Amino acid sequence: MVSAAGSVRVTVGRRRRDARQAALDVAQLASGTPVVLVTPAPFAGSRSRRVAAQARIGVERAYLALPNADAPAYLVENRPAAFGVFVEAMPVPPGSGIRSAVRGLMLSAVRAFRPRRLVGALAAGRVVVGRRL
Repeated sequence: MVSAAGSVRVTVGRRRRDARQAALDVAQLASGTPVVLVTPAPFAGSRSRRVAAQARIGVERAYLALPNADAPAYLVENRPAAFGVFVEAMPVPPGSGIRSAVRGLMLSAVRAFRPRRLVGALAAGRVVVGRRL
């Protein structure tokens, strides 16, 4: 549970018109209403920030949603220290074969370079928790 009880969940689609509609939907809510924006990758951060600004949402927290925003296995606070802890604690993907080897190599690269912004921009969805102002 990352949001207040009774929060309104709004999905921000990938298309501009979907994002505009999400902003309009949130703008109809009463001031003080808790809101959770769920935005799929890629470029979820910029879309969720744009919708939050247009809909006048006071952002309290933002999370990277991995592997996707609709059903994340992990929600990582979008801060360098939290991302670093997550990367170090993340287990090597299970399995065998080429897919497992590729996932292991990708995890090694993320551990070595810690490209939080790149992962956030391309691979992670975004979950933004806030209140309608």
